[in-house]
Amino acid sequence: MISKQTIQKINDEARVEDVVGEFVTLKKRGANLLGLCPFHNEKTPSFNVNPARNIYKCFGCGKAGGPLQFLMDYQQLSYPDALRYLAKKYNIEIEEEKQSDEEKQKEFEKQNLTESIYIANTFAQKFFTDYMLNSESGKIGLAYFKERGFLNHTVEKFQLGFSPDAPDALTKAGLKEGFQLDILKKAGLTSPKENSTYDFFRNRVMFPIHNITGKVVGFGGRIMIKDEKAPKYVNTPESEVYQKSKILYGAYFAKNEIRKKDECLLVEGYTDVISLHQSGIENAVASSGTALTQDQIRLIKRMTPNITMLYDGDAAGIKAALRGTDLILEEGMNVRVVTLPPTEDPDSFVRKSGEEAFNKYIRENRKDLILFKTSLFAEEAKKDPIKKAELIRDIVSSIGKIPDNIQRSVYVKECSQLFDLSEQVLITEVNKLRHKKAAEQNKEADKQQERSQIKADELPQSFHKEQFNEAPAHLHIIERDIIRILIEFGSWKTEGDESDVTVVQYVLDELEGLEIETPRYKIVYDVIKREFADGRVHPDKFFTTHNDEQITGVAIELLSQPYSLSDNWWNKYKIVVPEKKDIFIKDIQSTVIRFKQFRNIAELKKIEHKLKETTNEAELVRLMKLHKLLMEQKKEFARTVGNVVYRPTT
Repeated sequence: MISKQTIQKINDEARVEDVVGEFVTLKKRGANLLGLCPFHNEKTPSFNVNPARNIYKCFGCGKAGGPLQFLMDYQQLSYPDALRYLAKKYNIEIEEEKQSDEEKQKEFEKQNLTESIYIANTFAQKFFTDYMLNSESGKIGLAYFKERGFLNHTVEKFQLGFSPDAPDALTKAGLKEGFQLDILKKAGLTSPKENSTYDFFRNRVMFPIHNITGKVVGFGGRIMIKDEKAPKYVNTPESEVYQKSKILYGAYFAKNEIRKKDECLLVEGYTDVISLHQSGIENAVASSGTALTQDQIRLIKRMTPNITMLYDGDAAGIKAALRGTDLILEEGMNVRVVTLPPTEDPDSFVRKSGEEAFNKYIRENRKDLILFKTSLFAEEAKKDPIKKAELIRDIVSSIGKIPDNIQRSVYVKECSQLFDLSEQVLITEVNKLRHKKAAEQNKEADKQQERSQIKADELPQSFHKEQFNEAPAHLHIIERDIIRILIEFGSWKTEGDESDVTVVQYVLDELEGLEIETPRYKIVYDVIKREFADGRVHPDKFFTTHNDEQITGVAIELLSQPYSLSDNWWNKYKIVVPEKKDIFIKDIQSTVIRFKQFRNIAELKKIEHKLKETTNEAELVRLMKLHKLLMEQKKEFARTVGNVVYRPTT
């Protein structure tokens, strides 16, 4: 178990902009950073990163948290794994607390399925690599990689290996190491057969497949003998950690270079990626022989908007590879295609030509996807009007998916020249498709909005104005502001550094005898009161990194703002915008008074209702005195706040 001191050190060292920046392209916006949300599909950035508070929040889908939470949500890491990831990233030595055998067993049993599969895959990778390097029969795998020109450091970098020809060598080794058979099966390493079990991979060179953080999620295995009944390549079956449609081979090794070069080279196979990386072209990834999926495209988009697709000269292969590329255009990305010389693939071509000549060929031969698609199919459609019409519709459909107006206009003009067709006709067809798509999206957006609206009977009673100045918030909104103040300013001094009175003390004193009613805010309020009673007042980080997810969620929600003040107020207009430290006292006093004001109104309503119903003279006198006192408070609140208050409806 990781010690509390280590966890605290990790929380202190980890920077949200560093962690999120590994997976999301961020741009500075005022004091914050902005990017496209990695948790939902969006074209306008709403994912906000606040370095000062070390938190992030998406104002589109609501996802929020700190560095740890981001890794747990985005990479589906367990809490311990997320801690270890950050410890490794920031070179923090992990201290483990001593545990008894019983505690160790309980800890092991608590490991979830995902974590267990990761551990099993790591074991399998080491098993395959060790077998290839240190056994006589495994050298056939090493010989294959050497024949492909892979150097020792490349074999080590990509953790390549070889699976034994024996039916259950890995399974036996895993069981001996203490893995449960069920975990080996769920990891896709062991297959049940009749009354026995067999290794899923046998007599194959092994390519470990890593997720974006470097964890082994599965394997690709290439057969070593000719067997018409057996596929040349097999992949790990779908599991808790491996979904082929969401993985790009080599992305872990390529991510930094992709960001640096602002371009991703997309190839088909494992050996293509490995050869390119070995040659110094390290911004290459592979779709592993499948048509690109939306998840894979979004993974690339988080690193760069530019994709160059590399394929051999086989026309059938190119046409198959181009299926689904409209998804790239829909994401607003810049796509180019390069066809290599006949009989060449990226692996063979880079080994023959070298890095410099390979890069030169790419620069001189890449074409935009739409124009490439047009030229590819134009020849076969030239003499067939029906095929030509089908091709034009296909091209128009692709152009219609491009979100940028200028880019669409350029492609329309080029295609009209290629097909000797009126530019206006193409524009009309493109617009029809876009209007249809927009209508469908608007319809879906309306449905989502209806689903997200709170039912009327779940809302607090509405409020009517006696006179109009400024609408007060409902109780839960005022309570939200009370909790925001306690989290944001709680440890601040009410009269500057010379004062001994913290904001927490001031607010708790002012609200003595009053309680927070909204459940999610009451949980935080009760924690603040308990901590203060024990002599502890905490800054906002205590709440944003709290081990209670509900408290963390409330804190990040209240501290996150979709907008930040621009420096241009001063730089351009010489307007001084007050900082929070200069006005926070007024914010606190106003919120506290409004909270009391609301409670005053609610209490007055109760008293007035009782006055109408009571027949007891003594009770009537008591209620009248209380009513008078509450009315005086009400007037005082109104004078202090500077407005006329609202009365709840009956």
